[in-house]
Amino acid sequence: MKKNIIVLGLGRFGMSVATELFKDGFYVTAVDSDYDLIEKMANSVSSAVQANITEEIAMKSLGINNYDVAIIATGSDLEASIEATLICKDSGVKEVIAKASSIQHARILKKIGADRIVFPEYDTGKRLARSLAGPSLMEIIDFSDDISLIKIKARKSWIGKSLVDLDFRQQYQMNVIAFKRDGHMIIDFDPNLLIEEDDTIVLIGEKENAKAIQE
Repeated sequence: MKKNIIVLGLGRFGMSVATELFKDGFYVTAVDSDYDLIEKMANSVSSAVQANITEEIAMKSLGINNYDVAIIATGSDLEASIEATLICKDSGVKEVIAKASSIQHARILKKIGADRIVFPEYDTGKRLARSLAGPSLMEIIDFSDDISLIKIKARKSWIGKSLVDLDFRQQYQMNVIAFKRDGHMIIDFDPNLLIEEDDTIVLIGEKENAKAIQE
């Protein structure tokens, strides 16, 4: 069952997040006090509502407590960010994700109950750096300070060989947990299956080994 998500604040980050989540099939409500932005987003989300995200009565009238996830997308207005986070947490929203503009801002948001903090500019920079690091690397997710998961396109030297032949555990100290073929993610796979040109390999292991496989 898809989650219901409310995005509070429609700057560039908020508009982008709301639009992409809606495209992915989520029920998305976009909220901002600027009517022009609401009009602009009307056809890009499930619903777009003009309201002040720092006013508790207005937020409760939207049924904020019925949403699975609230994304506090305003970062430049520290006071609005804090107020909106507090309202969402006090209203019982299951998961509150807040945008931070600085480390100090992030600490405050964490202390008042935000479940997850995001730094869009920093994250964008990391994605760009990783894309330049190697054309085969598609994505890397840091689970902790020590463990990373990576998705990487099959290299030419891997094509026509099986996972047994390549022995990622021995060669890279990484474990293959899945691979993607023809748009399908395969978890229960035969290790003797030969890798094809457009396959994507999903591996997990220590962060240092994840970095090494990119090089």
